[in-house]
Amino acid sequence: MKSTISPYPYPLLEKVFNHYGQSVTAANFYLVCCQHLLEPQLKMFEHLIAFGFDPEKIIVLGKAYSSNQEIISLLTSKGVNVLQPPFSGTAFDEEHRNNCQKVLDLVPQGARVIILDDGGELIKVFVENNRKVLFAVEQTSSGFRKLENEQIKFPVINVARSATKLVQESPLVARLCFERIKDYLTEKKVFNPAVLVVGLGAIGEAILEVFKQAGFRVEGFDIKHGHKELPTFITKTGVNIVVGASGFPVLEKSEVEAMVSANPLYFVSVSSSDREFPVANFRQGNTVHQDIVYKNITFVNNGFPITFKGNKIELTPVEIEKTICLLGGSVVHGVVFPLEQKGIVEVPKALEDIINS
Repeated sequence: MKSTISPYPYPLLEKVFNHYGQSVTAANFYLVCCQHLLEPQLKMFEHLIAFGFDPEKIIVLGKAYSSNQEIISLLTSKGVNVLQPPFSGTAFDEEHRNNCQKVLDLVPQGARVIILDDGGELIKVFVENNRKVLFAVEQTSSGFRKLENEQIKFPVINVARSATKLVQESPLVARLCFERIKDYLTEKKVFNPAVLVVGLGAIGEAILEVFKQAGFRVEGFDIKHGHKELPTFITKTGVNIVVGASGFPVLEKSEVEAMVSANPLYFVSVSSSDREFPVANFRQGNTVHQDIVYKNITFVNNGFPITFKGNKIELTPVEIEKTICLLGGSVVHGVVFPLEQKGIVEVPKALEDIINS
C-alpha cells in the first residue's frame, strides 16, 4: 500500500529533538503509551526512536475512535508494539481500562518505565499495581482530574495544564469542532439551530465563543456557574444541538429516555471517550463512527468526540505540532534531566521556551 503521509516536515518537532540530542540511556527504558494513532504521533515516535528508544520496548495503546489503520501499520513496521483491540461497543472507559491492564501485562516486572498517557487511566493502572515508573507525561485535563487525588510516587508532567496547550490549542479544537458540527448540520438539513455547550472550561468557553462569533444562538451550561437540571435546561431553552465539553457524564440513561423535545436533538461530544452522554446504552453494534439514534435523539459520531473521524490528520500538522512537541519533548526532557519531585509537576519551562521561541 502506497503511503499517503503528508510532506509537512514538522520543523518545530525537529527543533525540539535537536535541542536534546540523542541518548544511549533511553534504550534501557520501556516507553509505555496511550495515544491517538495519527500522523503527528507517528512523527513523534520516529523522533523518539532516533533519540534512542528501542522500538521493541515502545508499547503503544491506541483508542478505537482516534486510530488510523495506516498509521498503525507504519508504527508496526518500525518495530513498535501497537495494541489496538477491536471496539466491542461497550462503554469506552470500561473497555479502555481493560486495555490498559493488557498493556501492563506486557511490561516485565522490574522494567524501568516511562509512561506517555492520554486520559490518565494507563498511569492509574500502573499506580494501583505498584509498578516501578521513572516518570510519566499526561496530556489531558480529564486525565489530570483523574490523577490529582492519587498517591503517586513518581513525577507526572502535566501537559494538559501547560500555558501552551491551554491558550493555543483550545481555540484550534473549538474551530475544528465548529466546522465539523456546521458540516454535519448542513448534511442533515438542520436549519437555524440553537446550540447548548455543556462544560465551560477552556475548550467549552472557546466553542461557545466561536459559535457566538458565527451568529448562532448559543447557550452555556456549567454547574460551577450555578446551573442545575440539564434535561430541564435543554427543554426550556429549546436548543436542538447539545455539545458535551465537560469531561464527565452529563446525562443519565433514564434522563434521555424521559426527555421530551418537539424538535430532533443532536448530542455532540468534544471530550475524550464517550462518557458525556449514555450512548453505550443505546448501541446495537460496534461500528465506531456511526450515529446512534434513539427516538428523536441522535448521538453524533457514536458519542465519540466529533473532532475524530478516523482520518490520519484531524487538526492540521501546523496546528497540532506544538502539542506533539509538548508530549515528545517532555519525554526526552525527563530522560536528559531526571525529575525528582513526586506527583503532578508542571511542563519544564525550558521546553515551553523552546517551543514558543
